Amino acid sequence: MHNFTWNNPTALIFGRDTVKELESPLKASGIKGVLLVYGGKGTFKSGAYEQVTDMLKRAGITFSDVNDVKPNPLIGKVREGVARVKAGGIDAIMPIGGGSAFDTAKAIAAGAKYSGDVWDFYAGKAKIADAMPIYGVLTASASSSEVNCISVISNPETQDKISMSSPALYPKISVIDPSFQFTLPQKQTVYGGVDIIAHVLERVLDGDDESALMDEQSYALIRTMMGVIPALIDDPKDYDARADYAMAGMMAHSGFLSLGRKTRGDFSSHKLGHAISLLYGAAHGASLSVVMPAWSRYLYEENPEPFARLGEGVFGIYEGEDEDRALEAIESLEDFFKEINAPTTLRELGLKEDDIEKLAENACKLLPYGSLKVLDAEDVKEIYKLAY
Repeated sequence: MHNFTWNNPTALIFGRDTVKELESPLKASGIKGVLLVYGGKGTFKSGAYEQVTDMLKRAGITFSDVNDVKPNPLIGKVREGVARVKAGGIDAIMPIGGGSAFDTAKAIAAGAKYSGDVWDFYAGKAKIADAMPIYGVLTASASSSEVNCISVISNPETQDKISMSSPALYPKISVIDPSFQFTLPQKQTVYGGVDIIAHVLERVLDGDDESALMDEQSYALIRTMMGVIPALIDDPKDYDARADYAMAGMMAHSGFLSLGRKTRGDFSSHKLGHAISLLYGAAHGASLSVVMPAWSRYLYEENPEPFARLGEGVFGIYEGEDEDRALEAIESLEDFFKEINAPTTLRELGLKEDDIEKLAENACKLLPYGSLKVLDAEDVKEIYKLAY
């Protein structure tokens, strides 16, 4: 196990009917006005918007909205929010939604304290010195954005989808009421679940063979997700399954599973998936269910050990040589994605073989990346070919 420093300052309020518990800390912090950041109809259908605004009214806190935040959130919506905050009357940012709302809120929180264009943070032209406080209400689990300091934003002008991070971007408090997720569309539950599993796989497949404890934690989380996703397809209002799903989503990309590892994870699959989402509008989770098996097939012969350990820890595969168990594990993962109706090929996302060149060109803009193997341009192209 490698040395590490661990600090996650986000306070988590978890459970049914817990939005009301934000009232006291907001008042104690002297918050007079908040900017609500959310998507669309789902925010109202879940009941989250009504509960949040009722709580704010009781607390005597004013609020205004930046809505219509899209999946794969866009820099234009961030700039709209920054302008709203700079116009005055806002003391805190409050996302109501999933990763897209939280990522947008974090970007607004940073941009509101900066004199230049907020995209500078993503382009590496500026570093975050300060940010507005963030108090969030989660309605869709997937990205762990409710408890981490990462924001991913797309910029159609530059054709980039880039992440940034800063300790200033940790939410002060995040509320997770699993019942808000009862009304999620089935595809969103499936794709969010794939994203959660992918965040864990990025760690256990990073090539680190000195993190047995965290590997075991990770395998248990994946097994849990493989149980609750089908359960929620059958019964979207299964509270215990929703609670396990939400807890797994919170843990997967919070930084906890990276403790003691030599890297924070591989994340090549995420980089490759970002290009698919950016250029072709695919759901983030759908891009990952396509890319992760392809990336794994490309690397397992040269690096069979982490895939073989995955086979043992998640799928109970113990027989055979490392390469055989590794391939069986990859096939089992792909079979699970098919079982929950997640795509496993680029063709299923509507892409043509000719699109591979465009994908590779975009994904190569951020090279080098990867820890199990540091990818080059030829690697990227070959992985997309396997994904086709």
